[in-house]
Amino acid sequence: MAAGLKVLPLLSPNITINSSVTGNTWNYDESVEWPIRISTCGGKHQSPINIDPRKVLVVNYPKLSFGFYDKVFPETVTNNGHTVTLQIDTREENNYLPYIENGGLLDRYVFYQLHFHWGSKNHKGSEHRIANKRFPAELHMVHFSQKYDNFTEASKHSDGLAVLAVLIEMEKRDNIAFRHIEHFDEISRPSANRGNSSVSNLTNPVALEDLIPDNPFTFYRYNGSLTTPLCNEVVIWTVFDTPIALSERQMNEFRNLFDEEGHHLTDNFRPVQSIHDRLVTYRNNKTV
Repeated sequence: MAAGLKVLPLLSPNITINSSVTGNTWNYDESVEWPIRISTCGGKHQSPINIDPRKVLVVNYPKLSFGFYDKVFPETVTNNGHTVTLQIDTREENNYLPYIENGGLLDRYVFYQLHFHWGSKNHKGSEHRIANKRFPAELHMVHFSQKYDNFTEASKHSDGLAVLAVLIEMEKRDNIAFRHIEHFDEISRPSANRGNSSVSNLTNPVALEDLIPDNPFTFYRYNGSLTTPLCNEVVIWTVFDTPIALSERQMNEFRNLFDEEGHHLTDNFRPVQSIHDRLVTYRNNKTV
């Protein structure tokens, strides 16, 4: 790892550390007001960012390793009013759950959940940008360090979590893997009780390896924050530079969902934040 690049804990945007402070009262329409209402959203290491490939430092990370990513587990999808999440059956012992390691990570990190950000139109939707290019959507895959008992405990420690960011572009044909996920009829709206979620079991679960890029070995790495309140600056972002793709029909499955106010659930992304003094590193294909 490059000198001066501190390893911080990773938390998923859409996972709130202390819900008693903000509850579910925040929304994306007021994201510019978050730093005023919540001091931790006004720090100098906020996310997401625009990544400028001309200014990154190439680092000799080993390849990122994916364990049990080819295995299929019982899975559920949830509409929590802010996004769609996918989780696997947590009755499995951590040793048998999907995990990532190497690639500059200092521990093995066990999969916890994944979730999505998307736009109302194809010219916007992703949280991160590369060379100022926006994508229609973005997928975040959240993991926690195996040395902690669970995600909640891991999120209290500086080396607790690791998150992968997968950019999503458009193509004419359906993404076959996403056909397993996109059945949103049962979760079109969050629960009628404010703050609750609607959940559906997937009839045909998907292997996580089918949701990552064909080339997951080139990526950017930087220190940042949660992209939703409380915006804690406790995240190491791994942003793949190779996107995956969905069809227009599949993107519309996300856009046809509703939030807690009965509005279409779209544009659930935070604007890019200033980089300030941060270092962004890059692993390229020349690294063994």
